[in-house]
Amino acid sequence: MTGNGAVGTRRGRASLSRRGWLGVIPWALLIVASIVLMARGLWISTFIGYIAVPGLEEDARVGGLYLLGGSAASLVAAFWSFQRGHPHWVTACVAAPAVLIGGVALVQPHSLLRHIVAAVALPGAVAGLIGGLLDRGYRRT
Repeated sequence: MTGNGAVGTRRGRASLSRRGWLGVIPWALLIVASIVLMARGLWISTFIGYIAVPGLEEDARVGGLYLLGGSAASLVAAFWSFQRGHPHWVTACVAAPAVLIGGVALVQPHSLLRHIVAAVALPGAVAGLIGGLLDRGYRRT
């Protein structure tokens, strides 16, 4: 079966793995959006300990939604990085915020541990972003 369906599939994949600057700019913007969403979520939900005050409960819920959105964006960017052929360390650094911050936020939603792992995960995401921009997704031969 070499009909138009196969050609359309290849074109769809080509837009995901486009090499050069036109392909790397949307990927980089997705990582920046992930970092901004995570930082905003951490900022909103910053409080020491869990206090049963309605305002703080609402802040924790909204901050958790920002963290989940940032985690989703980070996972999509990591998958996209893998599809583009970036080095594996770039893909791992881009996925770090989703795995570390998002994982801790799901397991312990009212803990400051999310803020501690953010000190490692967010700079890691920036390092992955810079590595991906320098690499631009070209496969080494």
